[in-house]
Amino acid sequence: MTDKAVRDFAQQYPHLAWWVENQGWFELGADGYSRSILRILDEGGMYFEYMASDSLDFALMAGEEFLEDELAKRFVIRLNRETGDFEKVKK
Repeated sequence: MTDKAVRDFAQQYPHLAWWVENQGWFELGADGYSRSILRILDEGGMYFEYMASDSLDFALMAGEEFLEDELAKRFVIRLNRETGDFEKVKK
């Protein structure tokens, strides 16, 4: 994957990019264990599974929405849409 492709992905899906860079990984497509199109995991196991097969883009967008809430709850961070940086949530 080229640097440009990585930057483009991170711009389109910033929460998924943060997850991969800092916490875990995600898997795409059905495998021998699951028929889901997207799975979000870390060492603790699976955190999210998208079962619908509308499209890959819908699956990635659903993962983004899940991680937006999950990162705020679990890591107390949110994406600053103006700067593109993740920041601690102020209480």
